[in-house]
Amino acid sequence: MKYFVFLLTFIILSPSLFSGTETLAKKETGNLILASVNGEAITEADVLPLTSGRETQARAVYSGERLTQMIYNYRKEVVNELIDNILVQSEFSRYNYPLPNQEIEREIDKFSDRIGSRSREELIRRLAKEGSTLEELKIKVRKNLMVQIMIYRQLRIADPCSPKEVFEYFQAHESEYASPEKVGLAMLKLDSNLPELEKISAEINAELKVSADRFASLVKRYNPDMGNLELEAIDSKLLRPEFASAFKEFKVGLTAGPIKVYDGIVWLKITSYQPAQKALFSAVEEKIKLDLERKKREKVLNDYMQNLRNNAVIEYFL
Repeated sequence: MKYFVFLLTFIILSPSLFSGTETLAKKETGNLILASVNGEAITEADVLPLTSGRETQARAVYSGERLTQMIYNYRKEVVNELIDNILVQSEFSRYNYPLPNQEIEREIDKFSDRIGSRSREELIRRLAKEGSTLEELKIKVRKNLMVQIMIYRQLRIADPCSPKEVFEYFQAHESEYASPEKVGLAMLKLDSNLPELEKISAEINAELKVSADRFASLVKRYNPDMGNLELEAIDSKLLRPEFASAFKEFKVGLTAGPIKVYDGIVWLKITSYQPAQKALFSAVEEKIKLDLERKKREKVLNDYMQNLRNNAVIEYFL
């Protein structure tokens, strides 16, 4: 579950609220109940404004059953986030934690700045244009702050990592922090439908046999619109098998080819090489500490939300 989303201003406070585009919530009835939590309904009107962007993109890419499944997944994800929000807000109210009005006003001012409203009056006008009011915005801000406060309180529960714990984790996961062998390649490519392909291929082989330094000029000659076709250095284990097997060793300056690919033939030149390096504890200690703390926070939040769900009555109608 994406509980760290709760630490940010929730989607309903996004500047996209004033994008000028008509949301799906306005196009559809929005009265259909998609879920309920402890008797509180979550409707299409709650969900569609938060999924409309992704649904629009999905409709441009998918169709049929795949489109139906994608839209279902988007809506189910948001429904679950809204359920969790309701549960956390209820928990906040149960403990009666203070929420000063100045905090709500500060969040509204931040939101107003993000959408470019220069005054509270302008914000009110823009809200009215969207069919909303300042009071409705305050309610949404208040609910969002409830969630932020409760999640923050849970994060504080996570114990900090001890030096011993960090070092033992490094010993058990050392390979995950090592630097893999990386190879950078430049490529020269001829399409399979090129006239006189065999003749040109033979000429390239002859020139590279004389000197590998001619590789760059050959790329300019035969791939003038493709730059130098230099590939980003990648883990050697991730190289295409036909590329990796073309070299007996990885050494800067070596060339290989011609290599058949599905739409032509290529030549390769090694432009950079970084051997595999073991991880030094001193170099990765802080990263491991952050990774462990993140995992602890996630567990605390997952356990917290699962406990709230176990004590709630949740029904889905999707």
